[in-house]
Amino acid sequence: MRLVVSWIMRHPVALMMTAVGLWMLYPPVVNHLVDATNVFYVAAVAHSFAAICTLLCVSVLFWGRNKLQLSTVFSGSSLRRVSPPTLMSGLLIAANHLLLYAALSVSEEFDVVAILVFETWPILFFYIDSILRRNQRSTSINDYIFSGAAFAGFLVLTAPNMDIADWMLLDSPMLQTLGLAALGGLAMAVNCYFRMKCMDAWSEISEQRNLSLSTFKRGLLTEAGVRALAAPVLIGALFYSGQAIPDADLSNLLLLAFVGVAILALGSLLYDLSVYSADNASISALWYLMPVGAVVILAVMQGRLLNQYEAVASALIVSSNIFLALRYPLRSSLLVLFVSVCLIGIWILFAPVSPIENYYDLLGVSTVFFVLLATFALDRSTSLNRERESLLGEFNEQVISVLESAPKAGEQKADDGYLAQLKHYSLLNIHSFLRAFKNSNNLMRSQEQVEQEKHNILNALKDDSEQRERVLSLFKIGDKLQTMESDRIAPEEFIILTLLGATNVFFSLIFRPDTLSAGLFALIVGTSMIYLILIIAERDRYAQIRHDHALVCTNLIDYINNRVESALPSSEIQATEQEITQAIQHKATKLNTLGRAYWIFGVFTFLFAGFGYAFLYESLQQHRALETSPLTSTRSVNDTQINIALLDWPTAQIKSHILAGIINQHTELTASVVSVSSEQAFQAMGDEQGIVDIHPDLWVENNPGLIRRYVKAFGTVSLGKQVTTGTQGLCYTDAGDSSLQRLSIHQLTSSTIAKRFDLSGDGKGDIWVGAKGWASVEIEKRRLSAYGLDALYKFHEFDPDVLKMLVSRNSELSTPSLFFCYYPDALFANSQTHFIDEEEHDPELWPAILKKHSGQPPEAGTAWPDTHISLAYRTSIENRSHELLHLLNSFNIDNHELVEMLSAFESGQPVEAIAQQWIKDHQDIVLEWLTGFQIESEAKAASMN
Repeated sequence: MRLVVSWIMRHPVALMMTAVGLWMLYPPVVNHLVDATNVFYVAAVAHSFAAICTLLCVSVLFWGRNKLQLSTVFSGSSLRRVSPPTLMSGLLIAANHLLLYAALSVSEEFDVVAILVFETWPILFFYIDSILRRNQRSTSINDYIFSGAAFAGFLVLTAPNMDIADWMLLDSPMLQTLGLAALGGLAMAVNCYFRMKCMDAWSEISEQRNLSLSTFKRGLLTEAGVRALAAPVLIGALFYSGQAIPDADLSNLLLLAFVGVAILALGSLLYDLSVYSADNASISALWYLMPVGAVVILAVMQGRLLNQYEAVASALIVSSNIFLALRYPLRSSLLVLFVSVCLIGIWILFAPVSPIENYYDLLGVSTVFFVLLATFALDRSTSLNRERESLLGEFNEQVISVLESAPKAGEQKADDGYLAQLKHYSLLNIHSFLRAFKNSNNLMRSQEQVEQEKHNILNALKDDSEQRERVLSLFKIGDKLQTMESDRIAPEEFIILTLLGATNVFFSLIFRPDTLSAGLFALIVGTSMIYLILIIAERDRYAQIRHDHALVCTNLIDYINNRVESALPSSEIQATEQEITQAIQHKATKLNTLGRAYWIFGVFTFLFAGFGYAFLYESLQQHRALETSPLTSTRSVNDTQINIALLDWPTAQIKSHILAGIINQHTELTASVVSVSSEQAFQAMGDEQGIVDIHPDLWVENNPGLIRRYVKAFGTVSLGKQVTTGTQGLCYTDAGDSSLQRLSIHQLTSSTIAKRFDLSGDGKGDIWVGAKGWASVEIEKRRLSAYGLDALYKFHEFDPDVLKMLVSRNSELSTPSLFFCYYPDALFANSQTHFIDEEEHDPELWPAILKKHSGQPPEAGTAWPDTHISLAYRTSIENRSHELLHLLNSFNIDNHELVEMLSAFESGQPVEAIAQQWIKDHQDIVLEWLTGFQIESEAKAASMN
């Protein structure tokens, strides 16, 4: 264990990975604690635990055999040097937490945007540290590229929760969120900078006073000072916020101690040590592995696999960080390939794109890209191999030329020492060319021996200028051979690369990506990452030796041994020659590798055919919705066709059939209804090729996200000009009891009243709060809890049809019922159904009720806000028909009429018949809607006369 800890402390990447591993647990643990308590309480207590832990660890430094002198460490000059960066870091660490919490509390709709903006801090810190603290020459272009790629992966990870409409509109809550999160991220980046400055100060103090402070001790002193300042600030913020301190719970306290000690204290300390020990701050980009781990943990806890976006983003983040952490030298061509793939993938994900309309689009574009990718890789490897082969041939010729011109053994000018040096030099170059070295240290030693032999050979040829020139030419070729990389694609790898792209096309089709960009991005990044990681693995175990290269090297070694046979071989020469022989025996590829290549080809052909058959069978044999099948056109080419959303609540169904009936009877257009959800209707209306043109019953305040995106930002959907008012709240049936005919929300807090609504016989009242999956359910629970009803009532969720049966049965038995309701609805056809009396909606209390993740119930309750009910339609259909435009902007049915029609619907009449009867009875109103004229009915005209 001690050896493991010692090894981790010596390696910056190991330190960073350990810190990241601890911080991966932070989101799920803190989310649980915040739900159980509140944000400021978690921050104050966790940072207090961190401060206490680090202060106790620092105190150990001043006791024991190797104790430090307190007066020496904390002298006046030392404190003057350390205090400014420590004070700044302590204040900034409290500020970045408070700013992030403030950004999250401004609006729950922009939580993801807040996190996205805040998490720019590692990149900001990289730039700040590189410019202000480090020597910029230690930062290469690769550091910037891979740090940026890691951040790009983080962007992709948040993509499913990001709405471009938020960025387009930048409305007031969005601006507040952006500003607070940006300040928080900047504070975090500057905080890290001052922490590094604090450790620099401790280093200077250690050197001046001969304190022998290790890097760990410097980091510990820094962490203790920062935490000791941050904890009181956050405790003060807790009391200033006014949030209640929850009752002590042992499990929560243990979790808070774990967060404070293991994550905040130890995790932050390891992060500081990692960045401080590394060559530059680009290692901070490894921080983006933390959200990957957190996403995986959350997915496992939810019992699911990663979705497409999470998998692609994880591949991008992990691959870029692999390159960053390995610090392996990259060829410019491989670097260009990696960067190009990342840029193309990011562009097609975030750029405006059209949905997949045709299978051939996806197949064609994907195949072209992968062919280009494979061709690029093959051409690069082929060019590299040709250059290496040319150099090997030149080296072979030059060695023979030098040896042929050298005096042979027994001649007057023969020098056996010179020939042995020349032989060793040649063998060392062959040794490097064949990658016969066992590790990088062996390679470095071999290169040092090459330089030493060059020096010895030139000294031996001081008086022979002609031979000296030949040797210098040999050295020039040898130097190129030493620096030329060895890397190539074997035939089977090339087949894998080519067929992997084609196979992934069918993977993508089976998963049915929503857009062409999403499918291509998954294919491009996924395959490219696999390919690049394979290249890393190949480099790590060094390249194999081609058969023809091995043959040339073997022949050259035989010639050298025959020509320099009289020179006494040294032990170093024998060891080098033995390693070359072993490398040729174990690493040289055989001439016949076609069997393995065809076997791999067969496997991929099987996969290709299998997925192809599965795709065609699924698409051709089964009926699929138009918006999900790439083989079916998603829109009729007939511009006279109008599709109206048939939604799943009765009022919307009645309105959709009335609209369809008016359009079919009185215009040249053809209308039909399409069964979709409200969100699908908006998506279809927002897409020019979508299958829905009109949404007949939009509850405006219940759909702010859809309206922000499609109406305000994109402008692809418009709202009708006519508006009615819908009401939501708590309703009851009085069962004919006069004492219950005017019931207020405050009367429900009486235990006597609660027992009147006890249907289960457990002494508590029963309230139906909605159906499972309704967005209103959690809001209604918190709203009723704010009134204190959770202590006297049980909240139930079940299907609305079951509620109607229950209310009907209770009415027959003269039993009152209590339930969530909305008007207009068929339940109000019953004269015994009433709204619970509540005071007017208070907009200041409403945000606290909407906070779904708050553990504490709101302090006070308020009524639901009234919502406007309107019609929505595709903006582009305004130009299709003058009558249609007038109809859409005039369409409005009174709530009282809707309740009557709903009552007829509940009694068993078909919705189509109800709609047709309404149209027949309201011809004058229909004419007004179509023309925009004020038409007087016969009854109205008679009353005027």
